Amino acid sequence: SFETAKNELGLDHNETRSWHGWHRHVSLVMLAFALLAAIRHRTNALPCSKKQTQPLVPVQS
Repeated sequence: SFETAKNELGLDHNETRSWHGWHRHVSLVMLAFALLAAIRHRTNALPCSKKQTQPLVPVQS
């Protein structure tokens, strides 16, 4: 949610002077928010015994 992105990731902590700087800041915050949401979802979905053995991102060869 917006509150989570604002409080945990600093969505409202930008002092940019241009649209490009603001866009970069917001894009990185939203990327971090999506990554954290995926990590939280995956962590909560795994059984307790597999939380430490499963890699977060599968390695493709």
